[in-house]
Amino acid sequence: MSKWEDMYKAKLTAPQDIAAEIKSGDHVFASGAASTPVAILDALFDRAVAGEIEEVQLGNFIMLANVFKVLKPELQRNILIDNYYASPLDRKALAEGLMTHTPYHFHSMTRQAVEATGYRKLIVQAGPMDKQGYMNLGLMSNVLDVLDDVEKVYVEVNEQQPIVHGPNWIHISQVDKLTENHHPLFSLPPDPATDRDRAIAENIIDLIEDGSTIQLGIGGTTNAIGELLVRKKHLGCHTEMIGDAYMKLFEEGVLDNTRKNFHPHQMLCYFVFGSQQLYDWVNDNPMIYLSPISYNNDPWVIGRNDNLISINTTIEIDITGQCASESFGPIQYTATGGQVDFTRGAWISRGGKAFIVTHSAVEDKETGELVSKIVPQLRPGAVVTLTRTDVMYVATEYGVVNLRGKSLRQRAQALIGIAHPDFRRELSNYAKEVRYFILPEHDPLA
Repeated sequence: MSKWEDMYKAKLTAPQDIAAEIKSGDHVFASGAASTPVAILDALFDRAVAGEIEEVQLGNFIMLANVFKVLKPELQRNILIDNYYASPLDRKALAEGLMTHTPYHFHSMTRQAVEATGYRKLIVQAGPMDKQGYMNLGLMSNVLDVLDDVEKVYVEVNEQQPIVHGPNWIHISQVDKLTENHHPLFSLPPDPATDRDRAIAENIIDLIEDGSTIQLGIGGTTNAIGELLVRKKHLGCHTEMIGDAYMKLFEEGVLDNTRKNFHPHQMLCYFVFGSQQLYDWVNDNPMIYLSPISYNNDPWVIGRNDNLISINTTIEIDITGQCASESFGPIQYTATGGQVDFTRGAWISRGGKAFIVTHSAVEDKETGELVSKIVPQLRPGAVVTLTRTDVMYVATEYGVVNLRGKSLRQRAQALIGIAHPDFRRELSNYAKEVRYFILPEHDPLA
């Protein structure tokens, strides 16, 4: 048995023993998505339910664990979930105040968590140890930028984790304790694209040039855009999340990373989330380069890509261009994510373009009424994710406009032109009320 195998054996323990390492008052950060350390977290939640810990704060990013155990008002003093990005499983808890949310720019997430918020213990998932004592952090969990600043590192080993290339390894000597929990990885089915999604995709596809480097957000509209990108050639990838769309574009021969001027022949990302087929594809794939969020999502790093195309969605946008992309009024719905990082990276990029894509209107699930997504004012309490000075292109199924260099009057005129027809008069009347429109010829509906 080697030195590293001896060290591994000495540190190997049960999930309950690792959970016992968490003391009252601790700030603990856990990896998420397909790398959620479910066994350790489940044992930690059991301690909270039993009243063995108090004032523990648990930070997470898309945590797919049995968190419902502790989402009860009476357990708030035992453990508080600090949700850094809400999944559909979390939104009700956020709305009811059973979780909290710490705002952040994605590129500063891990550094902020440690330096400003005070997280000092990490729980991550990794694959099996190799003969040199290294464990690959797999599809997420890339915390190497803060590893020297935390007090304890705990690892849940899952042999199902693929090997993902890049600076994505942790050594057994850096681990305090570990446990083994082998289970299938969480997968994410792609959102289906609608006819409106495809119409939006058609509106922007001609603005994307061959050889561009692509960042796609999450959702049916961005998936529809991914489908149409098969018309292009020699695309590259620099994104926060690699999903199935990128794999399909590679298999179609469209995404080959050969024209990238920055990290050529590599697909840069912070995490991978999608189907099991995707996980099999990224396993030991030298084209995939997974690095810490502080590097991958730094706008100045992103901007080193020429012709960087950033495509993201929003919840609502006002007629000056402000985007509320993470909340419904004051209720947190997702998070800032990579939208600001990549939009600003596109501004820095030579030939870069940043798109906000959205349906012009949606049906209210409670009332059945049609609600415009281009609005006179953001709803009270809404979070401005992307300022109007950041926004470049905006696209709906009714067209695409470029707000870059546009005055408030020109922005209102442009956005009214791609709003749902049922709401254009209301928007125009508001523009007159706030004196964006003075003369009759200012009104695009005149």
